[in-house]
Amino acid sequence: MTLPSRLVALATVCSLLWPAAPVASHDLPNLGTVAESALPQAEENRIGRDILRSLRDEGDVIDDAEVVSYLNDLGTTLAATAQAPQLQFNFFAVNDRSINAFALPGGVIGVHSGLLLSAQSEAEVAAVLAHEIAHVTQRHLARMQENQGRSQLWLLAAVLAGALAGARSSNSDATFAAINAGVGLSASQQLAYSRDFEREADRLGMQYLAAAGFDPRAMPAFFQRLQQEQRHNDNNSFGFLRTHPLTGERISESQARAQSYPLKMRANSQDFLLVREKLRIATLGPVDAIAYYRQALAAGRYLDKGAMLFGQARAWLAQGDAAAAGAALPAVQQTLGNHPSVWLLAGDVQRANGQLAAAVQTYQQAMQTWPARRGLRLALIDTLLQAGRAAEARQAIDQALQRYGDDPLLWRLAARSYGEADPLRYHAALGNAFFFEQKFDSARLQYQLASRAKGEDFYLRSAIEARLRELDAQRQSAP
Repeated sequence: MTLPSRLVALATVCSLLWPAAPVASHDLPNLGTVAESALPQAEENRIGRDILRSLRDEGDVIDDAEVVSYLNDLGTTLAATAQAPQLQFNFFAVNDRSINAFALPGGVIGVHSGLLLSAQSEAEVAAVLAHEIAHVTQRHLARMQENQGRSQLWLLAAVLAGALAGARSSNSDATFAAINAGVGLSASQQLAYSRDFEREADRLGMQYLAAAGFDPRAMPAFFQRLQQEQRHNDNNSFGFLRTHPLTGERISESQARAQSYPLKMRANSQDFLLVREKLRIATLGPVDAIAYYRQALAAGRYLDKGAMLFGQARAWLAQGDAAAAGAALPAVQQTLGNHPSVWLLAGDVQRANGQLAAAVQTYQQAMQTWPARRGLRLALIDTLLQAGRAAEARQAIDQALQRYGDDPLLWRLAARSYGEADPLRYHAALGNAFFFEQKFDSARLQYQLASRAKGEDFYLRSAIEARLRELDAQRQSAP
């Protein structure tokens, strides 16, 4: 298992030790008051964000705007069927070839790129997300440690922090051996619970899946295929089967349960097909991806030819061959038609060829049809800044912040747009970027620099002082 995989696997184990907020009744078991007696929801959310930040700092998280938007759109649709509006889910992709997914404290759910690449349909990806959502809504994280108490939760939080720190050291094997020894003290009890919890996550996840319009048969089909493939090729790629142990009995129960639902034929969305190819390039790298597309297209081995052509053009662009990507673009446009990812690709090709004005026009034209597409907005702003059109970029940033006010990348672009000419707004924007990245010490420093910078803006200075007071209060209340 690679080091990022080990981090995620350990995060998965430790995530089973924190509570999640309650969910409306669906003939569910009485969950009692575990969350109240174990860990407040705010602290659980903080732990989840801290782990996600650590994974992002390690470079394991894929921050592509289209990938992030797709996973959160799909995940939010599934989570809405759980009727738990008090839960705030956050879905993200991990750049790892293994087939796995995991739930962290606070409704933070990660999916390995290898899982999306191995899935044969969008319904299979939805099935895995629904399963993880059920782990959160059913408070499996807290119920697993119902008899351990809050002190054990904090102990294991410290263990996880040590694991993340140890990942940066040269002696990672010794670090993980020590951690595994500590976690192993309660392993037998955890495994005793896990079978029931997995069945419960299957049952509730299938309800969420069906309510969102997907065929519930995708869940047992995916599990069964993974189990069969593992028997013939167990090369540590099937992490999902280790963190979510399967049995023949459990698969049979899942198959029987799925048969009680009406059959739902649902085609794969273009977003799913195109996001898979962006993940393929991120996972394989552009050189190996180009070889893959050449072989797959020659052999006719693909789910969708348009997606293959799109991926091939993206791979050439990632390798720096803008001419090849531009030559491939007409075939992509003809095959896939009017899709925002195709427009984004077209603008990116123009930009790579130095045609900045044309790229701006392409992004702006696409946004008239798809104003909610974050990837188009970010590309437009970045290109405007690259072209030296800072005033237009700031106008686009202000419009984007009305939709995505907590987006760190937007705030970094805002800082770029101000630069040395406006230190007050530069440091304030950079402070906001760090704040929403949960890097609070760096945020505090930038806010302090902003408060000392020249410039007149009463409302901005008031906001900076309020944010500094918030950070100070947070520091004082931290355990």
